[in-house]
Amino acid sequence: MGRTMGLVLAAGLLLAAATAWGQSGDYGSPSTPQAQANKAQTQLATAITHAKNAAGSAAMAGAMSHLGHVLNCIEGTKGKNFNASWGHVCQGQGDGILTDIRMERNASGLMVVLEAADQLALSGVKAGSVASVQNAARGVAALLQIVADGIR
Repeated sequence: MGRTMGLVLAAGLLLAAATAWGQSGDYGSPSTPQAQANKAQTQLATAITHAKNAAGSAAMAGAMSHLGHVLNCIEGTKGKNFNASWGHVCQGQGDGILTDIRMERNASGLMVVLEAADQLALSGVKAGSVASVQNAARGVAALLQIVADGIR
């Protein structure tokens, strides 16, 4: 009786573990360089769209909000300048462009441009006029497009 109970208990634990494993996250997708590139490409597309939205926004609040979205996409939630109050339009797309771009074979050359976009976005969200935010956003969009073209 004790041995049968032990087998039943072991089978139950195995079944529970298998069920939990089967329901846990994305265990079947390896983090390959191609998967990382797709994450970076997706986030870049989102960030470029929001940089263009910021550049075209006539209201300070809209321009700042969209440029804040871009900064959050670039840095990801673990970035030192990530600000949840701006919203995170790249949520679920990756871990931030700065993180996900690192798997690219030409990442070192792209990092200089990406870091410049990050700093310009940061300067833009701190700017005191809508014209300054719009100009920063135009520059950020152009820099991010260079990065996007470089990983294709």
